[in-house]
Amino acid sequence: MPIDLTPWGAAVLLAAVLAWPAVLASIRRNASREASDVAASLEAFTREARGAARCLEIDPALAVRIARLRMPELGAFQLAPHLPQASPELVAEASARLALRLRRRVAFERKMLARTASGRRRGAVVGALPPLVLIALAVGGVELPAAVLMIVAFAEGLGCWLLARIATVAP
Repeated sequence: MPIDLTPWGAAVLLAAVLAWPAVLASIRRNASREASDVAASLEAFTREARGAARCLEIDPALAVRIARLRMPELGAFQLAPHLPQASPELVAEASARLALRLRRRVAFERKMLARTASGRRRGAVVGALPPLVLIALAVGGVELPAAVLMIVAFAEGLGCWLLARIATVAP
């Protein structure tokens, strides 16, 4: 007796498609955590720069971490110690402003992810129902037209895209 793997394949594909927005949200949370760590490092650099006798250069490792966050202010921040009128207080102030900007960005992203979490969960549950019904019908031996399956696949893809858009917070 041959085993039909189509319902199982559909179930695995359905799980992957429905998990996609949650995975994106998890990636954003990790990026937010990294940004928070960078902000803490910048605040430590600010304290160090305020007590220095001369303008300090930013640590290259910290600059790489800031660059990974794609912050456009990094170029100006790296230029600040080399300005003719630069003082340790100026560099410290630039670092403090960059840290504050990062903290505000992290707070906004976390707020948006928290506000959209319940909607993502409800969307995943509601989005899972039609394919689960189709899988149950297929397991029960009901022959479904290919057009119905294509419409459901398209609707699922569109719904997943919308859930992913909700989970994405623009920097």
